[in-house]
Amino acid sequence: MVILKFKKKLLDIYLSFTNWILENKFLFCVLIVYAISMLTVIDWGIPGIDHPFNYQMDEWHQLQAIKTTFKDFSANVPGSAHGTMLHFILSGLYLAPFYLAKIINPFTIKSSVEFLQVQQKLFEILRLNTLIFGLLSIFFIAKVAREHLKMNQNIVIILFAVTPLWMSLSNYFKYDIALVFWIIISLHYLLKFGSKPTLQNYLLAGVFCSLAVATKISALPLLIPYILSFFWFNKKLKLTGLLIGLLIFFIIFIFLGIPDLILGKGNWSEFLYSNLTSSSSAYGNLLTGFNSWWQYILLKIFPMDFGYGFFIIFVIGILYWIILFLKRVFNKRQYLYKNEFFLLFCFLLFLLSIIPLKLGANGNRLLVLLPFFALLSGAFLQRIKNTLINYKSILTTLFMLIFTIQFYQSIITVYVKWLPDVRQISSQWIEKNIEKGTLIGIENIPIYQLLPDIVVKDFYSKDRSYDYQIIDASSKTIPSLVIVTGKELDLNYLKVSAKKRLLRRLMEEEYKQIMEFYPPKILYLFAGNELNYSISGLAPISTISIFKKDK
Repeated sequence: MVILKFKKKLLDIYLSFTNWILENKFLFCVLIVYAISMLTVIDWGIPGIDHPFNYQMDEWHQLQAIKTTFKDFSANVPGSAHGTMLHFILSGLYLAPFYLAKIINPFTIKSSVEFLQVQQKLFEILRLNTLIFGLLSIFFIAKVAREHLKMNQNIVIILFAVTPLWMSLSNYFKYDIALVFWIIISLHYLLKFGSKPTLQNYLLAGVFCSLAVATKISALPLLIPYILSFFWFNKKLKLTGLLIGLLIFFIIFIFLGIPDLILGKGNWSEFLYSNLTSSSSAYGNLLTGFNSWWQYILLKIFPMDFGYGFFIIFVIGILYWIILFLKRVFNKRQYLYKNEFFLLFCFLLFLLSIIPLKLGANGNRLLVLLPFFALLSGAFLQRIKNTLINYKSILTTLFMLIFTIQFYQSIITVYVKWLPDVRQISSQWIEKNIEKGTLIGIENIPIYQLLPDIVVKDFYSKDRSYDYQIIDASSKTIPSLVIVTGKELDLNYLKVSAKKRLLRRLMEEEYKQIMEFYPPKILYLFAGNELNYSISGLAPISTISIFKKDK
């Protein structure tokens, strides 16, 4: 009897899943393609037998944050990622079954340059964690579009998933993709409260908003919409509901987000400085061709990160909803499109929150805008489609053209990771052409210089194949062989830099460039130059130049 019930339960689950696939064929296909594309590049840039450390060093810091969270009860210590702690707590719990099943044993890793195969497996598992959050994000943004905006979910799925920034960051173990998931599910429950304004729904919305902020402090703007939603959607609940919701919000945030701050552990001043000050003060040293940082970020970095095709739709869509909202206010009919206007308000708050970052408003810090871009733009396109129904074929052709450009720009972020990396190619050349024991000049700090794999591995090893000297323009002596990364970036686009002074000295002392390794040219097709690509934060790739002085 028990076996029959169990079989019936399995059959019901199978039938339910099959029916869901049939009803959501496009969403299911996107989830499959997204998962496969990320799995094909899961090993890109993670520690392996050829090199220690990650190409994307944020991943390495995130791993250290998991360790320090469970060891020191704080992520805000030197060497680890800084910020709120929820993602590191969940990541540690996520790793527990793999440890108990003896698939990995992080405790065997005593040094960052040892047990590289164990590290490789560990980061593969951690990147699967990111993939899970990515799949959930696509699933729930489709749910928000379908249930709360009453629109074709396929439009939003495309606008959300086919963006260079999303495709690039989905390949790393960082809290940014998880943050997007928590933001989307927060929006789902806020809008669910809008359709059914009960105390239970309001408290649930508060829980998820708090979890988002506990994942990364950049989700803090959600607090204001959470308060606003109580008045925007509700006419029956008493003010005590708001107070209970805020109490739950802050309790969750304190215990899951900043328990180390309450206990006096960790260096939060360094976290705030590095995020709000140090990353925002460098624009005056750049030769961008734009008069101000905000023009450069808005007109160059935004289109690169979100895609030129969709960014145009995003801008027009946001402007459309702003104008419509102003018209509704003047006509005292703002109760129409309440969900869209609520999302617009949320978007504007998040947009304002990144302004203090100035030049630092790029890459992963822009990802918080993507859900709002996709939902508001999708709702705009749905309105256009319904209004201009007689021009359906023209609109379809135009959108397909834009999508083709967008897809091409987005797939590049994955394609370049399929190709041999310059760090691998240059390593092979060095092993074949540079005599063992040669003294090589490199810049400080090697793990951040995007040096050839063999140099990074060798520099941090006990048994070296080559000798190394950290150099700059003021060094008393410079070895006859020097490796410099990102040469074109500093020479052409930075007014002043230590690398630029070093390169000038090498030229003065008649060093000759004997070899240079370029990233794939397609990488700069939409970026235009090395500076734009570097600022975009899409992937840590740079030119590697080798200089030699004849004795």
